[in-house]
Order: sequence, then C-alpha cells, then structure tokens
Amino acid sequence: MLKPTDTMVMKNDRRVVEGCFCSKGSMPFSMKIDTCVSECGCVGPDNIPRKYGESFEFNCETCMCLEGGNGITCQKQQCHHARNEECTREGFYKVTQVSATNKCCEETVCRCDPSRCSNTFPKCGPGFELKGGINEGHCCPTYVCEPKPVCVRGNAEYLPGSHVYSENCENCLCAQNGNNFTIACNPVVCNIHCPAGFKVKKNSPSDCCGTCQQTNCVVKYDGSYRLMNNGDVLPSMNDNCTMYKCSLINDQFVTTVTQMSCPSLNEEDCEPGSIQLLPNGCCKTCIQKKDSCKVQAFDDYLSYQGCRSVSRIKMSRCEGACGKVSRYSAVEHTMSHTCSCCQEVQTTRSKVKLQCPDGTLIDHEYIDVLECKCAGTKCPDRNV
Repeated sequence: MLKPTDTMVMKNDRRVVEGCFCSKGSMPFSMKIDTCVSECGCVGPDNIPRKYGESFEFNCETCMCLEGGNGITCQKQQCHHARNEECTREGFYKVTQVSATNKCCEETVCRCDPSRCSNTFPKCGPGFELKGGINEGHCCPTYVCEPKPVCVRGNAEYLPGSHVYSENCENCLCAQNGNNFTIACNPVVCNIHCPAGFKVKKNSPSDCCGTCQQTNCVVKYDGSYRLMNNGDVLPSMNDNCTMYKCSLINDQFVTTVTQMSCPSLNEEDCEPGSIQLLPNGCCKTCIQKKDSCKVQAFDDYLSYQGCRSVSRIKMSRCEGACGKVSRYSAVEHTMSHTCSCCQEVQTTRSKVKLQCPDGTLIDHEYIDVLECKCAGTKCPDRNV
C-alpha cells in the first residue's frame, strides 16, 4: 500500500515513465495485483479484489470483506432447502445428486426403474377386459378390469344385436341402451299342430316346442278316424272278414289289414237248412251230406316262424263229410261205432319264398293235397 509521502511525490513528478497506470479516480490495488480500484479493500481466496462489505461465494462458502484489517471471513453454506424425497411407491429407488438449484448442496430424489415393478394383473371375468396405464407420479403401471360393451350370460359374451343362448324356452337378444347392455327375452312361440294319432313330445329338457310323434294307429272307420293302440284288432264296419290290426314295429305304428281265410264250403254238399255263420261272423259252416269228401282249393298266406309269403298261395285241402255208423253188437253186447274222416291219400311238396320282418327272403317247403278219401278212424268217446 502506498504511503502519503509517496503520493505527494507522484503528484509533483512530471516525468514520463513507461508502465501501466490507473485512470483518474482509481488506484492500483497492490503491487502484486494489477487491478485498478476506486478504494482499497480485500483480496479474496480467489485472488479477486473485493470492496469492504462485499459478499461473495467461493468454494461453496459465503465470504465477506471486512474493514478494520479483519480481511475475508467465510462460512460454509447451509442446505436448508435441499430436496429429500421418500420413495414409497413401487418401482422407485433413491438417488443422491447435486441439487439442480444449488450446486453446493446434495439432494435425494426418486428415480423410476420398471424392472422393480411386480406387474401383478387382476383376473378379469366375462364382460370385463384388462386395461393398464401409468398414473401421474407413479412408476409402475396400474391394471384394472373395465367393463366391455357386451352382454354376459354364464361364461359367454354377446355383442349388441346378437342372439343369446337360453335353456328356458326363450328368444333372447343382447340390447344396448346408452352405456347399459342388457339381455331382453321373450317366450318361444310354438305353432305345432299334430294330426290324428300324433302327439307333441319333447326329446330333451332344452326342446322347447317338441315334435309330433306317432302314438296310435289311425284307420278311417265309419266316416271318421279311429285311434288304435298297439295290439288292438278292429273288424271292418261293412265286412266281418276284414280285420284291422295295430302293431308297433321298430318304434313305428303300422296298421295291417287282414282278410280272414274261411274254409271253402260247397253248399251243394250241405244238408238243406244247415248253413250258418261261425261265431266270427265271417265264415259259413253246415252239416255235410254223407260221403262228400273231396279236394278243395283255397288261397291263403303261408306263415312260418314269423315269416310270411308275400302274396296269397293257392293250396288244396280235404273237406267234406264221411259216414258214421252206430249200431248194436250182439257179440259185444253193446253199441259199436264206426267212423271215417276225409283225409289225404296223395300229396306233393311245393316250395315258396317267405319274407321275414327284417326284409330277408327264405325258401320254405309245404305239403299240398292231390287226392282225398274217407278213411276209417277211431270214433270220439261220445255217442254218435
């Protein structure tokens, strides 16, 4: 620092001297520091001249130039406002770094690490879908089950306007009303009309209307339809020789028409006034004239072990009356009986095809009569 006498000398010195000089109103700070200042002060640790009372920061300390020869005093800066975050949310971890607002302070902040997320997903039921997103201030995504624009029944989803399956005999539709999706149902309308002999039957619990299934045989009888159960036999109204029979074959009701076969009757061989109907109301019978035995032809179906000829077969048999005698025997001292019957004396074997219930055809051999005669036989144990 210059002395007052030095200053006076410099003022009176008019010589021209080489070097650096401060402008008027300023002075060199010191011999070591080539800086012009308006007044004397302090030199800080950064070798920068400071005015008395000047405050500055250096090396993260707050310093001040004091008068009275106290020089520079420094104090370490206090980090009262540094951040110190608590990382409690999932996916965050703590990081210590230089403060963004004060490089002299450290702060603790939370950093996101997606690998630390548990990624636990809720299980969404029918009618809901999984959606995820990262909320503000969070690291890990949040997953929720949100409603879908569908109707739900059971474990199935249905789009608006589509038919919904129902086991309750209903027609159901998925309907949308704004943001609401509901199932609207109406009862199934069954327009089933079964003909005579048929009834509506359901094949399963889910069969709402059922189907017409045959339950009876149907015959036209006396101008109307008559129902017959399995095994029923019904005679014709106009012909006692025609019979209707109801049978259940392979779960199907079948009506068969049978023409009763009557033994041939030659009324010329009958005693006068003896012709009458049998109890079946179809066939005639009479008292045969003596020794009227002869071959009689007839047509009939031939059956064997459940199989039957496709059409009627022309066959022959012995018919007619033979003599019977009852007289007293003096030798035996009793009544003696002599009887004879009309029977075959010459036959032949013929073949015919029979049709079985399963549709197959088999060959069958039967005996046909060629000649008949009255032959003696044992009389029955009754009066003749």
